[in-house]
Amino acid sequence: MLGTTSLGAGEWDNEIPPELARSPLLAAGGYRVITGLIDDATLDGLLEEALAVRPQATRGVVEESDGTEGRGGNPARAFRSGPGRQLHWRLHGCAEMAEALTRICGVPVAATGGGTYSYYETAGDFLALHRDVVRCDVAVITCLSLRLADDSAGGLYVYPDRLHEPLSKIRAAGRAAGRTAPLGRGQTIVLFGGILPHEVTPMAAGQERIVSVMCYKAQIGDQLAPSSLNT
Repeated sequence: MLGTTSLGAGEWDNEIPPELARSPLLAAGGYRVITGLIDDATLDGLLEEALAVRPQATRGVVEESDGTEGRGGNPARAFRSGPGRQLHWRLHGCAEMAEALTRICGVPVAATGGGTYSYYETAGDFLALHRDVVRCDVAVITCLSLRLADDSAGGLYVYPDRLHEPLSKIRAAGRAAGRTAPLGRGQTIVLFGGILPHEVTPMAAGQERIVSVMCYKAQIGDQLAPSSLNT
């Protein structure tokens, strides 16, 4: 069950909790791209914070995904990541953001972790097909900076018609089975990352993409996760 089950590589559980099955976000395909969720001044502040974090960001490279069929696992990737700082948390951890996301998702949510900044900055940087980890029922990703040399590369791909399929089957079907979710500077995507398969396709030469990322736990059934930086 979403948020309660931790599956190993090769295992697969496609049950979607009824609270999420009835949600307006799932009815829309499991995601929504929003303009104006974050005001311009705050966007500028987030970019400034992301650029300050960037020199200490860690580059993560995983050559091959580990075979996990459902949530989590260790998907192939190549990009840099750094921790969110005070502004990131003040924005994503505040009551107003939780209320806005609750309206969008149709279920109450609570922030988990301190959030991150991701930097796709080198030709070939990517994040392979995956579903998010158990503590990340809802992912909120905001594009802070974007430079495109080729608008067919380096984009977010989602697979809303494949919610109940294991990742190996989706991977075999190829990207024709999904769709792009274009995300311009200042736009935010809210997605049921633990349900909706998604990936970031490889960047082309000359491209750069900096995003803020925050995870939230859906407050469903008896799994009422506290909002905590230490969750």
